[in-house]
Amino acid sequence: MKLKLFCTFLVLSLAKFRAVHTNSNDTEAKICVRCDKNCNDDDDLWHYIRICCPRKNMMANGGCNFEEQLFQTKLNLSIKLDDNSTEALYFKNQTLLSTPFWDIDEMIGLTRDEFTLYKNGTIYIHSDKRLKTKEEYCFYPHQIYSDFPETIWILLHQWTTINIPGTYELTSASLICYIITIGIYLFVKELRNVFGMCIISCIFSIFNMYLIWLIDKLRWIDDICSLAGYIWYFFDVAAFVWFSVTSFCLWKKITSVKRQEHRHQFLFCSIFVWGISAIPGGIILIINQLWEEDLQKWNWLPLVGFSRCSVEVYRWSSWTYYRGPFIILSAINIIMFVLTIKHITKTKREINNLTKRQNGTTRCLTVDFQKAISYLRIFAIMGGSWILFLVSMQQLNKNVWKIVVVLIQWFHFGFGIVICVLLIFKRSTYRLLFNK
Repeated sequence: MKLKLFCTFLVLSLAKFRAVHTNSNDTEAKICVRCDKNCNDDDDLWHYIRICCPRKNMMANGGCNFEEQLFQTKLNLSIKLDDNSTEALYFKNQTLLSTPFWDIDEMIGLTRDEFTLYKNGTIYIHSDKRLKTKEEYCFYPHQIYSDFPETIWILLHQWTTINIPGTYELTSASLICYIITIGIYLFVKELRNVFGMCIISCIFSIFNMYLIWLIDKLRWIDDICSLAGYIWYFFDVAAFVWFSVTSFCLWKKITSVKRQEHRHQFLFCSIFVWGISAIPGGIILIINQLWEEDLQKWNWLPLVGFSRCSVEVYRWSSWTYYRGPFIILSAINIIMFVLTIKHITKTKREINNLTKRQNGTTRCLTVDFQKAISYLRIFAIMGGSWILFLVSMQQLNKNVWKIVVVLIQWFHFGFGIVICVLLIFKRSTYRLLFNK
């Protein structure tokens, strides 16, 4: 029954893909719900004001849950008309157009004499002589917490991720493969050793991470967006820590002469990983609760639920709480991979020296293809490829780089398929399943 419900969920996910996978312009058009018949581009600010709507505040009808609060205030903007005169434009008399956050937005505060706001919505910033069209910025919703209108706070849109085709279908298939892999490892007793349970825990963390990502994209968690974001961050941290623990266990398993496992070794590993993973999430939760409404600190906060229902991972501040720590863990995993392969190569070389024929030739013990597959399996288990995933977050406006990013993203969206093929479709696992 549970499997049937999950399959139904995946089918609905694929069916809804085309309905929700839109660009920023499409999204803006759909959520302009209060715009009257006279709404047009030429008289933009006379009919609606663009307000950045955090993902966690979006409602089913396309509006934001803070709009009524803004309508009850006396906030106003000074608009420069065509004849160089100015006129006050009150929020309560206007339609608010809720626009989504981009992946990278810059918050800036401007006093009255630092900007000029024109009738068509264009804003001119005097300090650096920048002219921003109405599509390139939006007003921050919590102006009521500042000295508005003496100072206005706007978000300048800088960069957003490219839309990668096929990610919904690939993720859905990958989730099924994660379940198959976990199920087989739990079914076969010989695979439920310490190393196998570490693999299961790591796959379980990645599964939950991508499941939350998928239902976020499908807009099924609007009511618990922030909560889902913190849960996603917890499993994301846990996945990287489990990769490191798995790398250490595999390296120790291969290099150690002693094969006996400690009775409570997996319990100790679980307490360590889940405990360590909860600490960063708790820290960013406290930081956001204390300073999320402090507009001076906004650009450096580990915000959750703004551009998506997760922690912001593309901003430069993410180097402190996401990209930086995870790249360090991935680098450690790669070092463990190199040490493991070095030990395997050394051991095989010694075996080859012992199995030389009398004529001096060396016996061929392995096929190169099989060796490559074995190394690829170890590389995947140790999480070595995830450093490429982190590197792909770098923002470069190069066509070649975009192609590289798409290939890396495809690989990791389908990582469950890769893991299932490498771990399940091998001779030793076949033998264990048949014996079972």
